[in-house]
Amino acid sequence: NRTSLYWGLLLIFVLAVLFSNYFFN
Repeated sequence: NRTSLYWGLLLIFVLAVLFSNYFFN
């Protein structure tokens, strides 16, 4: 399903941003 794939990629992107902010602070 394209919608679930889109939400999965969005979730991974958000987690990547949160982890990068955590490590660079």
